[in-house]
Amino acid sequence: MASQKDNLAAVYLQQGEQALLQGDTAGLELFEKAAQLDPCNPELFYRQGLSLFEYGSVKGREKILLLSAKKLKTACHLSSTYFEAFHAWGNTLFLLGETHQEHRYFIEAEQKLKKALGLSKDKIRVDLHYDYAKVWTRIAHYSGEAIDLQTALDLFQQISKHSQLLPHGFWIDYGKAFLEMAELLNDVRLTVNATQCFRQGVALSNFSFDGWLMLARSLKQLFSHTHEEDHFTQTDECFSSAFQLSPYNVELLYEWALFLLEAGRISQDLKKLRSCIEKCQQGYVLNVKHAELIATWAEALAFIGELTDQVDFLYEAQNKITEALNTSSEDNPTVWHSYAKCLYSWGSYFNDFDYYYQAIEKFQEGVSLDRTRHQDWFAIAKVYCSLADLDSDMDACEKAVRFFAKAIDLKPISSYYFEYAYALSRLGEMKKDPELLKQAVSYFEYTLQIQKNALYIYPEWLYHHAISLDLLGDYHEDESYYQKALELFFQVLISEPDFPRIHYRIGLTYCHLGESLSDIEYFQRALHHFRLAHKHEEDNDFVILDWGVTLINIAEHTADIEMAKTTYREAEFKLLQSARLGNQPALYQLGCLNSLLGYFDKALEFIQKAYHAGALPPLEELLDDDWLENLRPTPLFQEFLSHTKYHK
Repeated sequence: MASQKDNLAAVYLQQGEQALLQGDTAGLELFEKAAQLDPCNPELFYRQGLSLFEYGSVKGREKILLLSAKKLKTACHLSSTYFEAFHAWGNTLFLLGETHQEHRYFIEAEQKLKKALGLSKDKIRVDLHYDYAKVWTRIAHYSGEAIDLQTALDLFQQISKHSQLLPHGFWIDYGKAFLEMAELLNDVRLTVNATQCFRQGVALSNFSFDGWLMLARSLKQLFSHTHEEDHFTQTDECFSSAFQLSPYNVELLYEWALFLLEAGRISQDLKKLRSCIEKCQQGYVLNVKHAELIATWAEALAFIGELTDQVDFLYEAQNKITEALNTSSEDNPTVWHSYAKCLYSWGSYFNDFDYYYQAIEKFQEGVSLDRTRHQDWFAIAKVYCSLADLDSDMDACEKAVRFFAKAIDLKPISSYYFEYAYALSRLGEMKKDPELLKQAVSYFEYTLQIQKNALYIYPEWLYHHAISLDLLGDYHEDESYYQKALELFFQVLISEPDFPRIHYRIGLTYCHLGESLSDIEYFQRALHHFRLAHKHEEDNDFVILDWGVTLINIAEHTADIEMAKTTYREAEFKLLQSARLGNQPALYQLGCLNSLLGYFDKALEFIQKAYHAGALPPLEELLDDDWLENLRPTPLFQEFLSHTKYHK
């Protein structure tokens, strides 16, 4: 039978609960009176802890959560098998961790909830297992360990199998765990799982802002892997649904604008870039001091100027990035990144080294603030690629390769792998290094494995892979490289019949295959594709040059003397035409042609012109070229070598 003190303690407890429910802190004094009257009652401390938890869950009252945890701790000490108290204590510690963003609270919460799990009589108690799973997601967030996230995912999966009626919040939290694991492991399958969870969440609650936002983020991740228009459209629609639920959310508009900028860059789509600017303008109305949003606006303007070759957009971008810099602190890597992108667009517009080097400097500012920003490492590599293009700069190309490798270490995605493979191929060609070309081919192959739809959205990836194979075939004189290159070229041709210079590259590869196998049929096929290439680019001196070289090969491999004479004449016409268009290597080929025909004076005349134009091959190639076999023994040629400062 309860004593008078116990009854009075119960009254104080009830009054205290009622006071806190109404927001009156007088309830704290009543709780103390109750505790003094009945200090060994675990239920009393449990109820006090719950009441304080509810009170402290309101913004601005978070300090009370510490008192809630203290009360629940007392309840558990008074009764070591008090399941409900351990559960509530764990939840209170979890909320303290969320409030203060401190890892230790989550570790403590895990211990209390684990104790509650041991005391539970149910095999799967949904609310407890759900709380336990959420704690593990927070622990994983701080540890960065996949094993911690997997623990959370296993718990979520157990719950989903044992209950049909789960709240929409469960599916959102489950999806967040999948999405975090997907980013950690770079596994698109986990992103698909996350997307399915978020879809389930918004299906249960169509008015869940968090649900629509997380669905947009997961679809954005899918788009970053697939680059498919369907994933873009779905992501855009989800951002729109989230915006309808929170129309004054500047951060949402900023995130949406960033997505549109990324998508616009990938597809070089002006409509997407203009939509990005529209979101920036909407956000600017709400907050004129949002530096990152203004910087994104500037970046989109600069890229439009770069794509359309309209300098007005570049000047507008310059004004906006200046505004962003004036608004931002100096330690904002996002703003530095956009500033560098604007400088890069200026460099691209003017083909100006100075702008490119300024862009590198600004990207490096961002890297110095945060070395994990893969986008900065990648962007630096792209600038060095542009520098290599401007001046065939081998050193710049080597730097590009190094920076691409760093970006891949941080974010191994297909577009980074492609750019890395392409840079390796260019460097291999510049250095005449077959090992670099082998590496390039290997990375091209890996890129196409992970980007299975590349043929349809990035035919240029197959195109450059094929070029690398063709180059590698030249070093190894292995027909299999040429055959594989041709397979890829024809895949591109089928997918995109008007792909630039595709017929030229096919013709060139057929010519190389013909030289490797001494087979006139391949030279005839090359001729067909050079004719098609010429229709698209009548003044392309390299098309005409290689057309002429192919004709020489045909003349060399035919048994018909009259046909050979006619073909030689046609070859001479093509080579002269190429030389008149400014192609200096054509001079060397004219020398080779006249050597084959026995016109040695004329042959040497063209060889000398090629020498003065810097268009002769290295000495070892000159002394090994079969087409100069007739010329080399002549006194004229020997005198040329002896009086020439010839550099390898």
